[in-house]
Amino acid sequence: MDCVSPILDVVTRLWDCTAKHAAYIQNLQENMDSLRNAMQELRDVHDDVNRRVELMEKEVNEILQKGDQEIQKKCIGTCCPRNCRSSYKLGKKASEMFGALTDLRNEGRFDVVADSLPQAPVDERPLEKTVGLDLMYAEVCRCIQDEELGISGLYGMGGAGKTTLMTKVNNEFIRASKSFEIAIWVVVSRPASVEKVQEVIRNKLDIPDNRWRNRTEDEKAVEIFNVLKAKGFGVPSPNSQNKSKVILTTRSLDVCRDMEAQKSLKVKCLTEDEAINLFKKKVGETTLNSHSDIPQLAEIAAKECQGLPLAIVTIGRAMADKKTPQEWERAIQMLKTYPSKFSGMGDHVFPILKFSYDNLSDDTIKACFLYLAIFREDYEIRDDDLIFLWIGEGFLDECDNIDEAFNQGHDMIEHLKTVCLFENGEFDRVKMHDVIRDMALWLASEYRGNKNIILVEEVDTMEVYQVSKWKEAHRLYLSTSSLEELTIPPSFPNLLTLIVGNGGLETFPILDLSNAGITKLPTGIGKLVTLQYLNLSNTHLRELSVELATLKRLRYLILNGTLSFQKLLNSQKLQNAMRRLYLWNLEGMSILQLPRIKHLRGLTIYRCGELQDIKVNLENERGRRGFVADYIPNSIFYNLRSVLVDQLPKLLDLTWLIYIPSLEHLFVHECESMEEVIGDASGVPENLGIFSRLKDLYLFLYQI
Repeated sequence: MDCVSPILDVVTRLWDCTAKHAAYIQNLQENMDSLRNAMQELRDVHDDVNRRVELMEKEVNEILQKGDQEIQKKCIGTCCPRNCRSSYKLGKKASEMFGALTDLRNEGRFDVVADSLPQAPVDERPLEKTVGLDLMYAEVCRCIQDEELGISGLYGMGGAGKTTLMTKVNNEFIRASKSFEIAIWVVVSRPASVEKVQEVIRNKLDIPDNRWRNRTEDEKAVEIFNVLKAKGFGVPSPNSQNKSKVILTTRSLDVCRDMEAQKSLKVKCLTEDEAINLFKKKVGETTLNSHSDIPQLAEIAAKECQGLPLAIVTIGRAMADKKTPQEWERAIQMLKTYPSKFSGMGDHVFPILKFSYDNLSDDTIKACFLYLAIFREDYEIRDDDLIFLWIGEGFLDECDNIDEAFNQGHDMIEHLKTVCLFENGEFDRVKMHDVIRDMALWLASEYRGNKNIILVEEVDTMEVYQVSKWKEAHRLYLSTSSLEELTIPPSFPNLLTLIVGNGGLETFPILDLSNAGITKLPTGIGKLVTLQYLNLSNTHLRELSVELATLKRLRYLILNGTLSFQKLLNSQKLQNAMRRLYLWNLEGMSILQLPRIKHLRGLTIYRCGELQDIKVNLENERGRRGFVADYIPNSIFYNLRSVLVDQLPKLLDLTWLIYIPSLEHLFVHECESMEEVIGDASGVPENLGIFSRLKDLYLFLYQI
C-alpha cells in the first residue's frame, strides 16, 4: 500500500493535468463563444479602457480567426481535431485571453453586460394644432437647412409662442427630415442649473453610470464633449462641415448675442385675424353658436389680448362655458378694468410674464419699467420725455450729471426693448404691450398688497378731495376735461404721481402739464414744496405764477413753447436749462442766430414765413473763432439729436447742420425755396463725418 499511494497520487495528478489539457480541445467551441461574448461586452463599454482594448483586439481577432479555421479542420464525423497540438495551443491562448479580458472588464467596474435599447433620435412632444405660426415655422426650417447657419436664436416676449414654435419644428420638421442622428431638447430654468442640463444630455446620449457617477461638473462636461466628438457632432461649434445645429429660445435678444447666434428671429404676437381665430378655437363652436351676439363679443375679447397667444388661450378657455351675452359683456368689462381678477390672468398669465421682470438686473431698471405703466393703454412717449420723468423721480440720481443720466436712461430703454418689455413706437417713442402693462400694474399694486397704489380713473370733476380711495394712491391717472378748474389737493400724503388729461403728468416730486392746454397754473402750486420737476411745455400760459418762487427744490423747469424767443436770448440760465426748443411765428426775422444751448436735444422751427437763413454761433469759450473739427465733442450743440423744420417757405438750405455732430433725426417739410439741404460748405474740414449718425431722414420739398 505504501508503494501504491505514490503511484495513485502521480496518476491522479497526471489525470488532472491531462483532463485540463483535454478540456482545451473538447471545449474549443465553448471557449470561442465565451470569448466572443466577452469581447462584445468589452466593446459596449470600450470608451473607458479604449487604449488597452485596442492593444488586445488585434490579438483576439487573430485567435478567433485561427480558432474558426481549426474547428473547420475536424475529422469527418467526429469532434476530434486533425492537429491536437495546434488546437491545444489555440484553446489555451483563448482561455488565457478570456481571463485577461474578464479582468480588464472587472477593473473597469462595468456593471452593464448588455446595452439598453437605444432611444429614438427625436422625442415627439405634446402639441395641439397651431394657429398663426406657419410663416415663422417656415423661416426656422430655412435656418436649419442653411448650411452656413450653425446657431439660430428665437426671441420674444413671454407667452408669444416660442416654445410652441420649437415644438412644431421638433415634431414636424426634425423628425421628418432624417438629417439628424439625434436631437436633444434642454430646458434651462432660472436659476440655471448646469447639473440638470448635463443630466438631460447624458440621458439622451446613454452615458452609463460608471462613467458618470461621482464625477465633478467639469468631468461630466468633458465626458459629454468626448461622446459628442466621437459621434462627429459639432457642439459647441456647429458648422457646415459637421452639419450640427443649435436653436435656442429666449426672451432677450442679448442672450442670442451672447450665444453668438448667426441669425436671430423675433417671435412676434399674432395678427388681429390670427388672434381672433385662435381665440374662437379655444372658446369652441358650441359656445360661439349659443347666441348670435357672442361671435362679435368674442372678437372684442380677443382684441384685448393684443395678439399674445398666452393670454388668448387662457381667456378663450375661461370663456368656453359662457353662453349668454351678459356673461361676455361682464367679462370684457373686467378685462378692461381689472384684468388680474379675470380667471387665469392673475394666477397664470401674469406670473409667467413676471419672469422677465424678475430677471432685470437691479431695482432701478425695475422701477423705470413699472413707471411707464402709469400712462394709458397704447400711449407712446418720447424716449427723452420718459427719461426726464425718471430723472425727476430720482431714479437716476446716482449719475454725476444730466448727460450721464440721459445716456443711462437710453441704455435702460434699449435693454427693456431687448428683453421685450418695451416696444418701439414711432419717431423715437416707446410704448408697452397692453398685457405687459396689465402685468406691470398688477405688480405695482395688487401683487404687493395694495390695489390702490396705481389708479386709472375717468372723472367729470376735479374735486379730487371728495374721492376717499384716492388717499391711498401713490400714482393716479385722471382723464378729465376740467383742467381749468384743477386745484392741487393738499390732503393726499401718499400721492406721488397724477396723470392729467391728454397725456400730461402731475406729480408731487414731479409736475408735468405739457400739452394740457391750460392758460393758467393750478392754484396752490406753490404748496408743492417737494417739487423737483416742472414741465410747462406746449401750454397756453399767459404768465408764470409768482408762486413758483417758493419752489426751492425745483431742479428741472421745461418751458418750451411758453416764452418769447427774446426772453430766451436774454437769459443764460434758461439757455443752460433748455433741453428741447420749439420756435414758431418769429415775425419779421429773416436770419436766425441760434444761441448757445449746450444741453439742447431737440429743435423744432415752425411757420416762420420770412426766415431765409439759420446760423450757428461758432465762437467758443476758449476765445477761438471758427469751427475746428476736433472740437466737436465739446460743441455747444453736441447733444442735439433731432431737428424739424416745417413751413419755412423762404429758407434756402440747412448748411448749419454740418456743425451738429450727433444728429440722428432730420425732418424737412414744406420749405419751397430749398433746393439743397447742404449749400456752400467750402472751407469745412473733410473729416467732419457729416450726418455720420443720422438714422431717419424725411424730406418733403415742394416746388411751386
